Amino acid sequence: MSIVITGNPGVGKHTVAEKIAQRLKLDIIDINKIAKESGLFEENKDVKDVDTDKLKKILGQKNLNSNLIVGHLAPYVLDKKQVRIMIVLRKSPYDLIAVYKNRKYS
Repeated sequence: MSIVITGNPGVGKHTVAEKIAQRLKLDIIDINKIAKESGLFEENKDVKDVDTDKLKKILGQKNLNSNLIVGHLAPYVLDKKQVRIMIVLRKSPYDLIAVYKNRKYS
């Protein structure tokens, strides 16, 4: 079982994950990185879609025990048996506007 950090893009998942991982001496598994490396992102009108069924199968084959898993797709691709603790980060939508503009999200 793992600790999972999820939330909308731009809320600070990786920042928090790095601090927790360092403190608890855990490895970080980045769901988006796995999806990219596996070629599961598909461009669709300025939006990146992910084949969550394929990503779920890939993650099901990995040993996720005693790791810190990060990604906004976690609720869609992880089975509850793989999760010990789920941390959901939130941020005001008004604050996210500036983050998204800075990242050039449409």
